[in-house]
Amino acid sequence: MLPVVTAEQMQAIDRQAIDGFGIPGITLMENAGVGVAQELRKRFADLSQKKIFIFCGKGNNGGDGFVAARHLFKLGGDIRVLLVGKLSELKGDAGINAVAAQNIGVQVDELSADNLHRHDHKLRHCDIIVDAVFGTGLNKPAADFAAKVIDKINQFGKFVVAVDINSGVDSDSGELIGPHVKSDLTLALACWKQSHLLHPAAGVMKQTRLIDIGIPEKASAQQNIRVHQCEADDIKSYFRKRNPDSHKGDYGHALILAGARGKGGAAGLTALATLRAGAGLCTLALPDSCQKAFEVHPMEVMTVPLPETADGALSLRAEKFIAGLLKDKSALAIGPGMTTDRETVALIGKILPRIQCPLVLDADALNAISSHKDWLRKLPPETILTPHPKEMSRLVGVPTREIQKNRVAVASNFAAEHSLILVLKGSPSLIGLADGSVVINPTGNAGMATGGSGDVLTGVIAGLIAQGLPPRQAAIAGTYIHGQAGDYFAERESETTLIAGDLLRCLPETLRRILP
Repeated sequence: MLPVVTAEQMQAIDRQAIDGFGIPGITLMENAGVGVAQELRKRFADLSQKKIFIFCGKGNNGGDGFVAARHLFKLGGDIRVLLVGKLSELKGDAGINAVAAQNIGVQVDELSADNLHRHDHKLRHCDIIVDAVFGTGLNKPAADFAAKVIDKINQFGKFVVAVDINSGVDSDSGELIGPHVKSDLTLALACWKQSHLLHPAAGVMKQTRLIDIGIPEKASAQQNIRVHQCEADDIKSYFRKRNPDSHKGDYGHALILAGARGKGGAAGLTALATLRAGAGLCTLALPDSCQKAFEVHPMEVMTVPLPETADGALSLRAEKFIAGLLKDKSALAIGPGMTTDRETVALIGKILPRIQCPLVLDADALNAISSHKDWLRKLPPETILTPHPKEMSRLVGVPTREIQKNRVAVASNFAAEHSLILVLKGSPSLIGLADGSVVINPTGNAGMATGGSGDVLTGVIAGLIAQGLPPRQAAIAGTYIHGQAGDYFAERESETTLIAGDLLRCLPETLRRILP
C-alpha cells in the first residue's frame, strides 16, 4: 500500500532523508525537477517545439520549478520562468537552482503586482504552463497578489502541470479553501498527499502521477503514517488459487437478510453479488410476499420466506426463524431494502446479540442502529458497516457537510472507537479499520452514484468473507473490486448509463483480472 501523508509528515520525511540518510536537499530538488521534465517528455513527443512558461514561487516548490526549467531548456524547448517575487529573495537550494537556470540561458522574469499582465500575449500563445508556486506549504487561502497569480495560471486554458500539488490547495484537508490552480496533470513528489485523493480538491486535478525523488522508504518509518492507498497488487495478494478438488462447501454459505415490499430488488442485487464474488452458497431471507418473486429467479439463490408486517416489512415474528438460519453460516449481511418499519427495527435489535459469524451492515440496518446507538456494543468484533455520508451523519449525529469535510478523521475515529470496520462510501470510498488506520480506495467513478450500487458492494464483501477472507481484507478488496467493476463498465460504455445490474455483469471480468 502507498502511504498518504500530511504536509507535516512530508516535511519530517524530507528532513529524515536529509539529516538521517545524508541525502542533500539539493539532490532531492534535482530529482523532483528531473521527474517533472521526464513526465512532460513522455507526454509530448514534440516537447522541443513547445513554448513553456514556469511560474515559480520563492520556496522549495519554486526550486523544483527552476530545476525543471533547466532540464526542459536542455531538451530544446522555449522556456521562460516567471518568478513570483524577486531573485534577491531566494534562499538556499532554490536560489542555487535559480542561478543555475539563468547561467545556461533560461529567461527569468520577476513578477509583481505592477507587471503581472506584461506577459499575457506570450502566455496566450504558449503551449504548457507549469505551476511551481506554493506546493504543500499553503494552509490558508491565497490572497491579494498570490490569488491574482493563480488566476493568471488558469486564465488562458493551457495544459497546466502542477508540481507536487496545485497552488492554492491545502494538501491535507481535501477542501478547496480559496483560489486554486486547475491542472491537467499534477505530479505528486515522493508521496501522495490527502488532497491528491480526496474530493473536492482531487476534482481540480484531471490526472495525477506519483514521482519518485529518491527518498528511502525507511525515511517515513518514524512518522506513524495511518492513511494508505491500496493498489491492485495488494488486492491480488489476498487471494489464493482454488483447489481443483474443492466443492461448494469450501467457499462458505452466506445469509442475506434484506428486502421489503417494493424493495425486493435491493435484496436480489445483494444476493447475486454474494455469489458473483465467489461464495459457494447464498440464502436470501426476506418477507414472505417478496420471497414469492424470487422462487424462480435468480435461480442460483436459495430463498426463505419470513413473517412480515401488514406493510410487507420483516416482522418481529421472524426472530425465531432467523435464529435457526444463523446456524453454520460463514457470513451475514443485513439491511438492503429492509425499511425502517418499527417492527423491523426491533427485530434487528433482537437478533444482533445472537450473531456469531462475521457481519456486514448496510442501508436500513445502519438507520436502525442510528436510532439505538447502544446496539454498536452488541456487534461482533470487526463487523463491517457500509454507510454513505448521510447514513454516517445519522450514526455520529453531525451534519453530512461536516462528514464530507472530515472524511478521513471520521472514518478513523469511528472505527477505532467501536472496534469495527467502516466503509465510508463516496469519492473516494474510505475503509476505516479497528486500529484507527484508513485505506483510501482508488477505484470507482461518478456513474456508480446510482440506486442499488451499495447493495452490490454489500454482497461482494459478504461473498468474500464467506470464502474465508478476514473482514479487514474483505472490506478493502470488496470496495476495490466493486469500484473496478464500475470502471470497467465506464471504459466500455459510459458512466452515465451505468446501473447496478451492470456492476454484477462486470464482476466476472473484474475478478478475472485479480484472481490468481
